[in-house]
Amino acid sequence: MPSTPSAQDGNSSQQTQLAAEVEPHQCAVSDQITDCVALTNVATLGAGPGYAALQSMLGQTQSQNILMANMVSAQKQNAMIGMTTMTQSVLQLMNRRNY
Repeated sequence: MPSTPSAQDGNSSQQTQLAAEVEPHQCAVSDQITDCVALTNVATLGAGPGYAALQSMLGQTQSQNILMANMVSAQKQNAMIGMTTMTQSVLQLMNRRNY
């Protein structure tokens, strides 16, 4: 009951022929698709340092805004203290008796 060699050769040659026909069809990729994938990968890799720099600059900007707001507030408080001190000094000079 051994099988004939010609039957085995026919099956393997058919499988090889099918694999040869299918393989070029699977590997054929449009140039537009590869360009799109390549550009997407490059854009993703290039975006990381850009986002990191953006976050750093945004944090620095927010810190400077808080610093400026605190400086304006301190300047306003110093101006009020100066006005109050001057007013009290003038009142003391006016209440003094002249001998």
